[in-house]
Amino acid sequence: MSALPAASVSTTQLSVTLAESRDLPLAEQVMREVLDSDLGGYRSRWHRDLDDLQGAYLSSPRSALFVARYDGELLGTAAVRPCDLASPPNPEWLAERYNQPDVCQLVRVWVSGRGRRRGLGRSLVEHTVAWSTGPGGYERVYLHTDAGVPGAEAFWRSLPAREVHDARPDPFDCVHFEIDVEALLHRIG
Repeated sequence: MSALPAASVSTTQLSVTLAESRDLPLAEQVMREVLDSDLGGYRSRWHRDLDDLQGAYLSSPRSALFVARYDGELLGTAAVRPCDLASPPNPEWLAERYNQPDVCQLVRVWVSGRGRRRGLGRSLVEHTVAWSTGPGGYERVYLHTDAGVPGAEAFWRSLPAREVHDARPDPFDCVHFEIDVEALLHRIG
C-alpha cells in the first residue's frame, strides 16, 4: 500500500481591522499608490482626507478607516464617513437624497496592485458596512466609483449594490451606488 501525499497547508492569512494610529503611514502609502496608478493622482479638492487620516477617520465621530492585510502586509483600505456630496459636480437630487444623518459614504476602498484578486476588497466592504450599520449608527450606505478603472464597476456590481445614477460621460466615469445593507449582512451573516 502506498502512502498518501502529505496534505498541503496554506499559511495565507487575510485580516481586516479598524485602523489604529500605527497603521496610518502604510495606509496612506497604499492610498497614494492607488491614486497614482489608477486614478490620475492626488487632487486636493477630492483627496485632502489623505493629508490627515487621523483627523478624518480616527478622531472624527461616525467615521472609521479599515485596513486589510494579506500575509501580514497592509495592502488595502476602506473608510466610512457621513455622506456630504457636493453639488455640483453631483446632481442636486443626489446630494439631497444622500446627505442625510442616516447615510454614510463608503470611500477609499482601494487595494494595492500587489493585493488584488485575493478577496481583500470584498472583505473590506463587508467589515466596513457591518461597522457602519452597527457601531457607526447608519442605516444606508452610499458610494460612487470611477467606472473607467478596470474592474471597479464590475466589482461593485458583484455585490448587493443598486445603481442609483450613472453620470457618464462625466470626466470621472462616475457611477453611484447604494449598498443593499440587509442583503450584504445576510450574505456574510
